[in-house]
Amino acid sequence: MKYIITTVSSLLQKVEAIILSSAILGIAVLTIANVVTRTLFGTSIALAEEVSQFLIIVVTFVGLSYAASLGRHIRMTALSDQLSSRGRMRMANLVQATTALLMFVLCGYACTYVHAVYRLGGVYPVTRIPYYMVYLIVPLGFLLAGCQFALSAIKGLTGQSDELPVTPPNPLEQKAGV
Repeated sequence: MKYIITTVSSLLQKVEAIILSSAILGIAVLTIANVVTRTLFGTSIALAEEVSQFLIIVVTFVGLSYAASLGRHIRMTALSDQLSSRGRMRMANLVQATTALLMFVLCGYACTYVHAVYRLGGVYPVTRIPYYMVYLIVPLGFLLAGCQFALSAIKGLTGQSDELPVTPPNPLEQKAGV
């Protein structure tokens, strides 16, 4: 079980990293090419703006999952810092599981939204890509984030959590040499 969880988490993380790096590189190349063509030839690349918009959506929602897999998401620790080490671990597991559930619920809402956009039938003017095709990344991002949070919760329950139960050092104490 421990091996399967670690393997799935690692595989998801690698796929997300490839998608994110490709999308960010694509945004950079398109933006630079657009600036160069606009400067040298006085005209913009017609599809640069739309494709960059697609890639920003990809970065946003796949990045959500990637940040969750690395534990780089925003955390409020005021309450958990007051707990014992065991209490901190329990709270971290509860937060991970609750967040996973929330991500799955948001995935369901996003699927409903994508279906509504599909029924409306609009397309982007330059690329002629249907709107719903671009917005499919939204439920996928929520689904992947839910899986990452669920894997983190399972890791915590099986004792292989990446969460550190130790309270971070107080910077004021470090400067004073206490």
